[in-house]
Amino acid sequence: MTNSTYKITPKILLALFVTGLIAGCVGIILTHLLHAIQQLAFHGSLIAGEHISFRELTELATPTRRVQVLLVCGLVVGIGWTLLHHFGSPLVGISNAVKAPEKDVPVKTTICHAFLQIITVGLGSPLGREVAPREMSVALATPLSKRFGLSLLLACASGAGLAAVYNVPLAATVFVLETMLLSWSMTSLVAALLCCGTAVIVVRWGLGDLVQYGDFPDLANATLNPMLMLWAALAGIVLAYGVNFFDWCQKHLPSLTRTKTQKIFTALLAFAIIGVMSMAFPEILGNGKSGNQLSFAENLSWQYAMGLLATKWIAVLLAMMAGAYGGRITPSMMFGGLIAFLLAILWNQFFPQIPAGSAAFIGATVFLGIAQNMRLTAIIFMLELSRLSTAYWLPVCLCMGTALIITMWKQEKK
Repeated sequence: MTNSTYKITPKILLALFVTGLIAGCVGIILTHLLHAIQQLAFHGSLIAGEHISFRELTELATPTRRVQVLLVCGLVVGIGWTLLHHFGSPLVGISNAVKAPEKDVPVKTTICHAFLQIITVGLGSPLGREVAPREMSVALATPLSKRFGLSLLLACASGAGLAAVYNVPLAATVFVLETMLLSWSMTSLVAALLCCGTAVIVVRWGLGDLVQYGDFPDLANATLNPMLMLWAALAGIVLAYGVNFFDWCQKHLPSLTRTKTQKIFTALLAFAIIGVMSMAFPEILGNGKSGNQLSFAENLSWQYAMGLLATKWIAVLLAMMAGAYGGRITPSMMFGGLIAFLLAILWNQFFPQIPAGSAAFIGATVFLGIAQNMRLTAIIFMLELSRLSTAYWLPVCLCMGTALIITMWKQEKK
């Protein structure tokens, strides 16, 4: 039965609801685990009471402790994934599982894979944390998918995992339609809304109504600045080339045939380098939220922004080369935010002033949308993450539009 021909029966509605419950529970468990690992690694003990952000934890930790934690992270990456690939079943990617639901998603191996991602991100790996709950939710939803013969359940499970970890029900719904299913049918919409909405209800019950970037003032009036509109249109060009350059860097990473011992040594060396860089730039650790907090709040100099961009860029590439797994959503946001922040600082030297924090927010959105091929999702995702005024839609859309023009032009040239 294809996703476009089935009818939403009470049994399918129940399956979607259960899938959302599963994803919500996964989100709660992995979030608590991530915070516990971060606190133990960089603080030395669990912190009761008020939540301390990862940025504060890493900045308060001594430079030596950061290096030590990253060495441990390198060992976990090298040993953990070497053992998983050797003893576990072959992993099945989310996209492949949705396209070919007849393939068996190895539940035990995928759960171990997800936990390794959360552990390493908690220990400072510069990759994202959103893939782990998505993969675990898909693995746990596989029996339901096989029961009804619907890949739609797996796509919705993936979106619900994203919704659960970031508290973004609408963006996750659009993600399912735009990226996973490539379908905007009414049945797909209903299924995605129900599943993602259920996951967020569960997470809000367990963790509260968390806002990822809610500590910044609403700069809605600034977004009406005509100069910001012009800047946004021009910045899209630079951001598109930035995405293209990062893709080029990924494609040219050295592909080495290594023994198990060499893999572990490579991971240890790569994360040691990341640890050394974190002595001067602690915000490169973790998925990138720390860097976004700085750029959105305009709480850094242009010199520090340049250093942070370069070291985060290198850190992400090193982690990938070392064999670490993780998401790209928040790292992409950090890249775009820092690039846009620097462009705004340069603009302000010659033209009427624009708010660099607003520019960083716009850049983070556009880089994310282009890099992850989720243009509409990125716009809604960022507004849900921050709950800033929808006045941001205009400059974001202008910037996204010019970035897409460059992206399409470069694709036609290939």
